[in-house]
Amino acid sequence: MIKLKSYWIFSLLAVLALGSCQEDEDALAPGKEETSLIDSTYHILQEWYLWNDELPTDVNTADYASADALLNALRNPLDRWSYIEEEKTYSDFFDKGEYEGYGFRMEFDDDENLRVAFSYRNSPFGELGVDRSWIINKINGKTIPTILASGSITKEIAEPTNTFELIDDQGNIITKTLTKGTIGINTVLHHQIFEVNGKKVGYLVFNSFLDTSIDELRPVFEEFKQANIQELILDLRYNGGGRVKVAEYLAANIVGSRATGRSFIEYMYNDDKAATKNEIWPFRTPDYPLSLERLITITSGNTASASELVINGLHPFMDIVVIGDKTHGKPVGMFPFKYQGYAINPISFKIANDLGEGEYYQGFPADSYIPDDLGHKFGDPEEARLKEALYFVETGLFSTGGARMELPKAGPQVEWKGFRREIGAY
Repeated sequence: MIKLKSYWIFSLLAVLALGSCQEDEDALAPGKEETSLIDSTYHILQEWYLWNDELPTDVNTADYASADALLNALRNPLDRWSYIEEEKTYSDFFDKGEYEGYGFRMEFDDDENLRVAFSYRNSPFGELGVDRSWIINKINGKTIPTILASGSITKEIAEPTNTFELIDDQGNIITKTLTKGTIGINTVLHHQIFEVNGKKVGYLVFNSFLDTSIDELRPVFEEFKQANIQELILDLRYNGGGRVKVAEYLAANIVGSRATGRSFIEYMYNDDKAATKNEIWPFRTPDYPLSLERLITITSGNTASASELVINGLHPFMDIVVIGDKTHGKPVGMFPFKYQGYAINPISFKIANDLGEGEYYQGFPADSYIPDDLGHKFGDPEEARLKEALYFVETGLFSTGGARMELPKAGPQVEWKGFRREIGAY
């Protein structure tokens, strides 16, 4: 999600501070909130919603059991993202780089095995040694097909403590009862340097744009700068977005000083706010300018918001290569309004780059469509998407011939919605 610097908004109901929130859980089920939260949500939509001119004029807030119900009923067809969540959960994630969970992401492979896509170092899964490619065979003694037949994996692991049967990459079965804890996120999941035909090629797997991320990125870019890398493969396949300042920091170090002072992002609000709120966020002077001529990205349908902002923001200044799958398609953003312990996040602005390019609701298409290879770890040159990127560096060609055919979405899928999409893990 794209975050904006805070303002103070005064309404007849309350003073609302811009902060943050979460949507995936049942935080706003009917009956859990006061009517004033519903009213506040409606008034915020009337004033700040990007499509406020399309809201119905005959809304009776008493007709809605919750603010979440009102938001879902009034959302624009283009809007897949507006949500409401507990303020503390959201702030902990973006400000501190923390969330409550087990510290892993899961995805189904082509054989419908539920695999670990990654685990965070300081987490119950990470401390157990669970890594990308491991199979989650059972949860609480139930097979994954059994769980899916009667509910969802998210509901199955909703309780604080659950038992996981895992199969590691050597075929060993490990059964462990784990309790959720506070996860300290490492947003840099992996980085290394390859040598391809005499070229030094940096590889960075980056997973979220959080306030804590810049301190993680600095030593990586210092290493890349000292090694004088000539190419960068930026792996954003699971990155659902985050802070604009982190996106700009990342992009500025990639492109170097030739973009300094130029527009990284232009914020454009609804007609009622445009005259006073529209603004440009420029590229700042980079710490470790790589000054690359092109950027190779690895993406998926989970590559969203600030991740797409990096791609779009750099496009006027360098060639961008996209490998994997088309991106999510979120050329809009929001900032949160705090009220009664919740943060209300309506889509409030759209964005454009230095050339005025935006409106990418269909996502950025891949130059080479390659399935996610969950059976190989990050940095393994045989991992399919990384292998394709290295092949492109070596030959200037794609193994697929550049066929632009989207990857089929067959079989079960792990669903990522609302703020859970941004956390990108359980």
